[in-house]
This record gives sequence, C-alpha cells and structure tokens, in this order.
Amino acid sequence: MSIVSLVLFLIPVVLGLADLVRAVAVPGAPECPGIALDEVGEEHPGPMRPGFTCHLYDDWTTMRPTGTRTFEQQKNAQDAERDDHYARALGYIAYGIAGLVVVAAARGTRPALPSWWRGNRPSS
Repeated sequence: MSIVSLVLFLIPVVLGLADLVRAVAVPGAPECPGIALDEVGEEHPGPMRPGFTCHLYDDWTTMRPTGTRTFEQQKNAQDAERDDHYARALGYIAYGIAGLVVVAAARGTRPALPSWWRGNRPSS
C-alpha cells in the first residue's frame, strides 16, 4: 500500500516539473498567437515590437476573430501565463513532496527490501 502511495505522490511532482518546463518555455518577448500587424497594417512574423497589434482568432479553420491586443497587453498576457505556470508548478511540487515525506515517515526510515535481500537468500 505504501509503495502505491509513493507512486501516487510522485505524479504531482512530475506534473509540477512539467508545468515548470512550460513556464520556462513561455517566450520573453511578446509573440502573437494570431496575426501581428505593424503600425501601417502589414503582417510581421516573429516577436512583436512596440506599436504592433495582435489579431487573435479562436479557430484557424473558421478564422473568427476574438479580439486584438496591443504590444503591452500581449506582454502582460504572457507574463500572467508564465506566472500561472510557476504558481501551479510550485503547488504541485510542494504537495507531492509533502506527501512523499509523510508516506516515507509513516513507513519508517528503513526502506522495504525484498526478502532475498534481507538475508533469506537461497544458498548456492
């Protein structure tokens, strides 16, 4: 039962590490998930620059617009996304480690070893 508990508390740790990777992967420079247009209305691929506008779409097949964001709004949205990933990662990792510590303490300091390791090996 305690091995199952250990494995079950490892899952949040793994999820937290995955969220940590996602937080690090959020680009530092604002990148438009839709179409970035400059001040005169021309499309520009890559990172946004001040003065650009990001046109957002909900689905690339229907191309229904959902709104626009300025450079600052897109930068703030990406910062908020990064902060959300860091907070969620911290929560998952803290929960998983706390659970692992509690389960390990309940099991005692000695790990469960197979019977053949404890000296009950058949003689050769």
